Amino acid sequence: MEHLKYPIGKYQENTAFTQHQIRDAIEELMIFPETLKKTVCNLSDNELAKTYREGSWTIKQLVHHIGESHTNAYIRIKLALTEENPTIKPYDENLWVNTKENEILPISVSLQLIEAIHLRLATLLQTLTEKELARTFFHPQSKQTWRISDIISMYSWHGKHHLAHIRLALDKK
Repeated sequence: MEHLKYPIGKYQENTAFTQHQIRDAIEELMIFPETLKKTVCNLSDNELAKTYREGSWTIKQLVHHIGESHTNAYIRIKLALTEENPTIKPYDENLWVNTKENEILPISVSLQLIEAIHLRLATLLQTLTEKELARTFFHPQSKQTWRISDIISMYSWHGKHHLAHIRLALDKK
């Protein structure tokens, strides 16, 4: 079950990311929307309804979730850049993914959102200095302070994590 929940492994926190690792993660964020689009844009409704394990989100829900989650990441980074260690607002991703518009709207809407937010995110991240990469926000749910450099790495992993879920669902008989 663990390999289905974390097909590329759990996110590994790092205490200090090198400039090379940060550049690689930003590059992955830049190319992710196109990789996702190629994987899901021609799927039928039946394929979009597939899950990667019992009780998991459907492919359609995964695409909508990525858009919502990565938009929140962008906003959290902007807060960290413009406020001193702000406390961010957590949200229940299970409740968000099950709101009615995610049921009604086609994935093309979230694919457009992901493409736009990743362009904004990658462009912003490429401009940051080492000092800005070290800026932080506080997550009250995990009671953890996150650096912007941590978030870059985590969301690079997050996209690949859910892309692996989508591929598992598509491979499932």
